[in-house]
Amino acid sequence: MSSLKIKHIASNYEVKSQSQTSKTVWEAEITLGKLLKPQDKQRLYHLLSTLLNAGLGMMDCMEVVIDQSEKKVVREILISLKTSLEEGKSLSESLAIESEHFSSFEVYSIQMGEQTGQMADIMAHLASYYEKQIRLRRKITQALSYPVAVIIVASLVLTFMIAFVVPMFEDIFKRFDTELPPITQFILNTSRFLQSNGGLILGGILGIMIVFLLIRQKPAFKKITSLIILNIPIMGKLMLKLHLSRFCYTFSLLLLAKVNMDKSLELLDKVISFYPIQTAVSHIHQKIIEGNTLYDAFIQHSIFPKYLTQIIKVGEKTARLDQMLQNLAKSLEEESEAGIGQFTQFLEPVLIVILGGMVAVILVSMYLPMFELSNAIG
Repeated sequence: MSSLKIKHIASNYEVKSQSQTSKTVWEAEITLGKLLKPQDKQRLYHLLSTLLNAGLGMMDCMEVVIDQSEKKVVREILISLKTSLEEGKSLSESLAIESEHFSSFEVYSIQMGEQTGQMADIMAHLASYYEKQIRLRRKITQALSYPVAVIIVASLVLTFMIAFVVPMFEDIFKRFDTELPPITQFILNTSRFLQSNGGLILGGILGIMIVFLLIRQKPAFKKITSLIILNIPIMGKLMLKLHLSRFCYTFSLLLLAKVNMDKSLELLDKVISFYPIQTAVSHIHQKIIEGNTLYDAFIQHSIFPKYLTQIIKVGEKTARLDQMLQNLAKSLEEESEAGIGQFTQFLEPVLIVILGGMVAVILVSMYLPMFELSNAIG
């Protein structure tokens, strides 16, 4: 294939990739360190799939993706992969060497593609997997960002009023030798407490944030937080559907890549991050090793709804489990997307009313003594 045609394929992909991945600053991924972001992997696998389908060899593909990579970190990783290929290693072996950047899930998927001669299809599946992972994170962010933002703003507004506005009224109240209403006295006491202990409160908040960052990967913390999430009205069911969608799609991708059941469950255990599903998969894996059927292992875990276990049962019998799981993942994703939209529409006026009510209570408590005083004078 001529170099002109290779450049044409790559330039066509670049235009398409840019249109697909353009996002506002609010949708950008936040990643610590130099690890590849999901967007980087989605673009990489999409381009490799396109080039392989066009008939290029793997070495030519690597040259193109290196040429198309603008980020320094990505280029360095790809050059390292190309060097391993030049030394005679396969792509899966090269990825395994770069285990800091590529998971065992990717390594085994590509290894199956090399063994079955379906590398282009596997690359396309991996690109789709990371595209769905990006969409999942965006939906979770969308579901949580609005209420979190409103709560933060409400806290700042209330803190400002209690710490700075209320003291001005307190000076006025001191001129009157009268007993204040209980609600007014409570607000004044709260204001004095915040002024006296503001530094300690701020330090406590920072301490909690630091502790959270340190223990967020601990199993006990994941267990507690997942239980809290699942028990939140409406939101819990939406979060579960999103995580089940990712589980079904990841499972189907491994089966489509011809990874055997034992290895698929082992990789799922490493890939799935939602604690209830992760622990269930670990137990299911053990049951499969002991000789149980997939359906018998799944029905022991209530985290999986009946419709999913029935699909497991039917798919296991008909040998169409991969396609059935993929269809279910799409359905769950669509349901959760619609549910998140409805939830945010419902939550917006509720939070506004709550915030407005809190501000109103503070203002009324401050003006109430003045009303009582004016009535007494009258």
